[in-house]
This record gives sequence, structure tokens and C-alpha cells, in this order.
Amino acid sequence: MWSSTHFDCWRINPKPEKVGGRLRKFVSTSKKGAVTIAAHVAALATGVLIVSLIGFLIYSIVRPENRVWPPPGQQTWQYVLVWLLTILAFAGFVVVGVLDWNSLGWPVMFRWPIGSVLIVGGNVLAWVGVRQLSLKTTSGSKGPLVTDGLYRYSRNPQYLGDIAIISGWAILSASYFAIPLCLGAIIAFAITPLAEEPWLQEIHGDIYREYFNKVPRFLGLPALE
Repeated sequence: MWSSTHFDCWRINPKPEKVGGRLRKFVSTSKKGAVTIAAHVAALATGVLIVSLIGFLIYSIVRPENRVWPPPGQQTWQYVLVWLLTILAFAGFVVVGVLDWNSLGWPVMFRWPIGSVLIVGGNVLAWVGVRQLSLKTTSGSKGPLVTDGLYRYSRNPQYLGDIAIISGWAILSASYFAIPLCLGAIIAFAITPLAEEPWLQEIHGDIYREYFNKVPRFLGLPALE
């Protein structure tokens, strides 16, 4: 004979479909929490990398006789350190943007057109600049002074392209964590020429000083002769 307790237990026990729904919700919440934690950790690590890179650049600007960038050569710790920080920082804010994708809730019609144009255009500008300057000179080695092509209008077209790429990713990812990192990376590229210009003057002398006075640091028309 069934007692009232049996019926109470039957009413209390959830149906299988409800159990499945709760389990899926729990798994989804757990995954979201894990992704959020990963985004926090990646953002913190990338922030340390970018701050370190900016610190070495500022040191190179203030103490050019002991500069870290440009490096004394390719087979030096300065060369390895700066490029390692740069590559890891780039990878870092990309990963953070993916993990924290559109946390700001910006509309697709704003993010994708503007972000894509900046990323594609920045890549074109940066890689054309690399081709005209040469990969070896781009990496921080001594080389001939290039003053034609893109370098007729900007002394640093590659950095201009890099800044465009980073700005495009900041807009496209619309990430609460990635945007401050992108701003830090933009600052790093914006001050890098300040560390390079005294070095270039030492190497090229009056030819570079004339070029320096004629062509803008980032973008503009060359001065009239």
C-alpha cells in the first residue's frame, strides 16, 4: 500500500528534463566563469609585459648611452628581450580580446566595418614599410637610410600601421580588458621613435637630420625644399 510519504517524494523529485536543464545551466555557468578567470589572468600578464616594454623604451630615451632599444646587435640580450616582450604582448591582447569578446556590447555594424578596415589597412601599411626598409633593418639592425616610398611621407610608416592594427582590434573585440591593453601598446609604438631617433642621428649624421626636419614622425606631407 502506498503511503502519503511515497506520493510526497514523487512530487518533490524533479523530472529528468528539468535535471538536464539545470545541469546544462550549471555547465554553461562554469564555462563562463572559467573563461572570465582566464581573461583576467591573461589581461594581468599582458599588462605586465606592456608596462615592462614601455619601461625599457623610456629608459632607452632617457639613457641613450645604455639603451635597450635599438639593440647593439641581433645576437644580444636586448634584441631578444624587446622582441620577446613585443610578440608576447601582441599575442596577449589578441587572446584577451577573444576571451572577453564584446563584453562592452558594442553593435556589430560599428565594430566590424571600422575594426576590419583598420586591421587590414594597418597590415598593408606595416608590411609595405617592412619591404621598403628591409626585414633586417626593421628588426633593429643598422642599415641604409630609406627616404622614398612610404618613408617620403612618414619616418615611421610601420609603427603607424601597427597602431592602426591595434586600434582596429580594440574596436573589433570591444573588450573591457583588451582596450586598456591596446592603449598601452599604442603608447609603446608611439614613443619607440623617440628611442630610435638619437641612434639614427649617430649613424647617418647630417643626412638624417635633414630628413628629420623634412618628414613628419608619423604622417603628413614632406616640407617644401
